[in-house]
Parts: sequence; C-alpha cells; structure tokens
Amino acid sequence: MPNRGNGNVGIISSNLGPNHNDPGFLSSDFPHSAPKLYITAESDEFDLVTLSEWKDEGFNVEYIPMGDGGNEYRMKLESLSRTNLGPCETYGIIAYGDAASFCLEHFHILDNNPEFKLCCLIAYYPTRIPDTRTKFPGGIHVLVHLTTGEEVGIVKQTQMVGIQGKKRTVNRKIDRGIGAGGTMQVSYPSYTYNAVPGFAEHDLDEFDRVSAELSWSRSLATARRAFRRDVDLEKVLEQNIERAIGSEELQRFYSEFFIDKNPQSIKLTLLSRTIGSDRVVDELHVAFKHTQDMPWILPGVPSTNKKVEILVVSIVTLRGGKLYHEHIYWDQASVLVQVGLLDPKAVPRNASDSGVKRLPVIGRRAARSVLVGYDESDEGEATNELIPEWDDEADDDVGSTAGEGDKRNDAKTKETEEDENKKKKRDGLEKEEPEQSTPSQEKHEDAKVDGD
Repeated sequence: MPNRGNGNVGIISSNLGPNHNDPGFLSSDFPHSAPKLYITAESDEFDLVTLSEWKDEGFNVEYIPMGDGGNEYRMKLESLSRTNLGPCETYGIIAYGDAASFCLEHFHILDNNPEFKLCCLIAYYPTRIPDTRTKFPGGIHVLVHLTTGEEVGIVKQTQMVGIQGKKRTVNRKIDRGIGAGGTMQVSYPSYTYNAVPGFAEHDLDEFDRVSAELSWSRSLATARRAFRRDVDLEKVLEQNIERAIGSEELQRFYSEFFIDKNPQSIKLTLLSRTIGSDRVVDELHVAFKHTQDMPWILPGVPSTNKKVEILVVSIVTLRGGKLYHEHIYWDQASVLVQVGLLDPKAVPRNASDSGVKRLPVIGRRAARSVLVGYDESDEGEATNELIPEWDDEADDDVGSTAGEGDKRNDAKTKETEEDENKKKKRDGLEKEEPEQSTPSQEKHEDAKVDGD
C-alpha cells in the first residue's frame, strides 16, 4: 500500500467471491466431510449442551481451551488451517469471553489467515473488539454478540503487509438502549443483548434463554452461510409434523391432541410463510365445524356443532432436524364467541352513559376480513371502526351521520351475503347453515374486530 502519511491500513471493503478453498468451488455431488467447527473459551471444559447442539446441526465440533492465552494459544490458532483439512475444506471458530477477544484481534491482522482457510468467526461477549470502521480480511464471515451496559475496548492497530504496529485501545460502554438484540452500526455484523456475559452458556447462572436463542439463530445462519450449507427447512418441518418427530412433549401433543383430534371439515389456508435459519413462521386461516372434541383449541368443551373461522400464527423452531418447540397464537375470544360461549354484549353499563358497551370481539368475520384481500383486488376489510372515536372523524370528513353509516354497512353486509348465497347455488354447494347466536349477538353481527 502506498504511504499516505500515517502508514495505517484498514480494510473498508472486500471481495467475498469464491476461490479454490470455498466449499462451493466443488460440485454438490462431490463428497464433502462435515464442516469443521472449533469452539474455544477460557476454561478447560465447556458447556456440553452447546457442543451437542452444534454437533446435531451436522458440524464436526472440537473444543480448544484458551489456557493462559499466550504464545501457545496463538500457535494453536495458527495451526488450525493445517490440521486434518483437505485442499478445498475450510473451518470455523466460535469463541467466548477473553478467547473471543483474542481471536478477533488475531484474525483481524492481514497475515493471519494466509490460506483463506478460516471462513467463519463468531464471538460471544468479547471484552475487546477490532477497529469498528474496518472489515476482516480473507473473506471471513464474522459475527459479534455483545452485552449492554458492559465496557468494551476498541482496538486500533497500524497494519502494513508483514508488519503490525502499536495497538491503541479506546474503551466504550455499550448503550443499554439497544440491548434487545439490536444491530450495531459497525463494519462487521454485531448485535447487542440486554444480558450479562455468559448468557449463551447453559451451565452458567448467567444463562438467559431469550438472548441465547436470538444469538443461536444468528450464529447458525452465519455458520451455514460461511460453509455454504443450505437446509430446506420447509421440507424438514413437513416431515416432522407428518411423523410427529420432536421433543417428548411436542410428539405427545401432535400424536394425542392434534393430528387425530380435528373434524373432517377442518380447512387450513396458508397465507404467508417466513423462513429463518432454525424456525418457520406461518400465518394461517383456519376454518372448521366444531363437531367433536378439539383439545388443542377448545379443551374440555363438548362439540357445539358451530362453525369457526380464525387466524392463527405458528412459530416452529427446529434443532438438529427435529421439532424443538412451537408457539401458536390466535384470538381465543373470537373462538368463544363463534361457539356461543362468550356474549360480546357483556360489558356493564357505565354510570355516566345510558348506552350498553360492547366487547370488541365478533367471530368469524375477523378471520374472513383477511381472506378478502386474497380473493379480491382490494386490501381486505378494515376493523378500525372498533375504535370508538374512529367513526367520529370519518363522519366529519364525509359529512355523513352515524345512522347513514350504519345503513351503508348493513346494505354492504346484506349485499355480500346475497352474493355468497348466489355463488353457492351456482356452484351446486349447500347453503351455509346460519349461526346459532344469542339475540345480543345477532344485533351486533356486523361489527368487526382486530385479531389479538
């Protein structure tokens, strides 16, 4: 590099294209060994759960204790590129604490990854990080997990080819305001967590599940990207659900309370799907007639023979190719209204108001409002009128009265129902049975609700 007056060299951009050491250089049909992953920390032994989780994801895992962190540790790091690696194989490092600081500084130097064998470096709660304005050399995929409220040293070092100058360290405190797993605006990917060092190690008192799972998803994505190991998570998910493969509780839930506990009338429509490194998020429209016990949604409730339509959000996490946990969310108030177990006109009179308040729940129209946007060219039906002040502003804008608005809504509802009946007759379908509602429900069947 030409001398610009201060002799400093920093990598501000880099070409991450493939070379002969990249796993993607060879055909996918070429036999590959499991990607080599070294995990390193200060102690002689490390969290067995973490080691097992990486092994379950298909990595060849080996633990390296840092020891005193001197020349012996440095020589060990430098020897990794020559240990049991083929000509087209690479390796990754996941480091914790002081070992993370050591590895970040070591591999930030231009000459310390000469054969481009290190493809991935993931650091958990280091106490020092390299100059945040410069990237890492050699196409290394770097990820740093930091904890808020802790002080971290930012190391700046003069670099020239073959020569490393003096280090200068500036201490900075990580802002607590960005401690919810947020990104930091630096030249290499970094995230902050509202936790303390040790949050990702299951065998420590500092272990924090929320921060650990967030960081795990990001680390797994980085490692797969570095080794070019794509996983068809959709296919894995479908296989798991069909065979009920997973943890003991999930397996029991699917086999005993879900798969064979749904009526034949149930219909699931997938509206959207978001896929991450280890989880799949689905948005679904679910419709069924409650003709049998359904313990997963109406536990302990005998069949009511009522029709139900709801929106469901499912978040499924997979570990090692198996179901790890699943979170499912839906509007249970809407379900209870539709089966006749909840009267939406149940709020008592207000002493200062002669009218009767209404619960902001209605039933199947809450789910159908989303489907409208998928069947038609519009964007679906809004439910803003559940906000008491919403109609007041709309009436001021269009110069209409509430009564006129009600008439328009009633006409629209009637017109929609007539169109649906005509379509069913035309298609030779049976006319849908009317909902068996209480009088108070019938009066308010045209209201709308936001899904919680």
